[in-house]
Amino acid sequence: MKRPLHLFGHAALLVITWVVVFEAGFRIQQYFGPLYDLELADVNLNWESDVVNHQPTPENQNLCIYGDSTGFSYKRSFDANGIRIIDDKALLADCQNPVPVLFLGDSFMEGYDEKNTLPYHVAKHFKTERGICLKTYNAGFTSYSPAIFVPQAKKLLPIVRPDYIVVDIDETDLYDDFARYRKLIVRNERGQNVGVKVSPIGHECSTGLIEARKHPLYVMRLVAKLWHAKVHMPAVIEKYRASDLTLFSYSRDHGPDLERKYAEPLAAFRQNLQELADVLKEYTGDSSRVLFVFHPHLQHLQADASGRVWNDLVSSSVQKMAAVNNFHFFNATEALKKRFGSKPENFYWTKDDMHFAFQGLAEYSAVVAAFMEQAVINPKDATRDP
Repeated sequence: MKRPLHLFGHAALLVITWVVVFEAGFRIQQYFGPLYDLELADVNLNWESDVVNHQPTPENQNLCIYGDSTGFSYKRSFDANGIRIIDDKALLADCQNPVPVLFLGDSFMEGYDEKNTLPYHVAKHFKTERGICLKTYNAGFTSYSPAIFVPQAKKLLPIVRPDYIVVDIDETDLYDDFARYRKLIVRNERGQNVGVKVSPIGHECSTGLIEARKHPLYVMRLVAKLWHAKVHMPAVIEKYRASDLTLFSYSRDHGPDLERKYAEPLAAFRQNLQELADVLKEYTGDSSRVLFVFHPHLQHLQADASGRVWNDLVSSSVQKMAAVNNFHFFNATEALKKRFGSKPENFYWTKDDMHFAFQGLAEYSAVVAAFMEQAVINPKDATRDP
């Protein structure tokens, strides 16, 4: 009887010892890293919105909108309306009548730190090259798309009162509109988009991490977080999956009759584009004050093993909508192909991160600014004090 009890005592002591060792290790890596976040301090539900699905908050946050186990952490400042807060005193110095410009888009528009965003680069170009002052309002945020731009524009236009509006459309927007937001759009009695509800996937992801945070030991949090990521969330994603469409499958496709093959996603995307166009036209009363831009991904510029680049299914849809509504449209693909030369990969982070690197963003901003200078902004709209 004593031997089994003796062995049990040794086993229990060994388990407790290893738990203490791992607990200490996890807390040390959390303090100096973390390599794997177990504090989960920034996880909350403040990102949820029934108007724009997910929204930036002024404090640090850990976005968990698609079921990612770690989310997307960053430190940036936004006001209560989701507009980036930046120090633009230098850009507005000596300005008599700065031209207000609203920029809508996803993470490509949101950018990085204050001076590495498309709106900042554009404003700097006009200030230094033309003596024209732009007061930019950057409302870009990760994974926004036309479905969200519609209620977002309805909210922001009467607040910002911009003279010009620039909308950046990304290749991901076709997928976002159809697979992520289509079933979450709330329409009024007239069928108008008045909001995009919170994703149940994102809600489950955040609440699961919040529950994991309640465990006092980091060892317990690790187990809870891994179970949440590897077991619970895949089941939730499968339950709420709205479509079999996969991201960029339509971009790589060079088969016959893509219009028919992707008829349903294209219809949803184009409906949202036109609804956004209606909102912008009603506000401006002048289509010449609206610019839609499209930027290329690396795969638009660099051929794959079969010698093909991505198609223009998304960009041509935007171009047609712009033409119908007499908006300006600028496709930056050809201009950046020339600027990036034979090594376009040097202007993007990596193939695993689709975004422009700082130099790529600067080049993209330069060609957008040049187009706006040539075709969009009226110099008479602003002057700078001598």
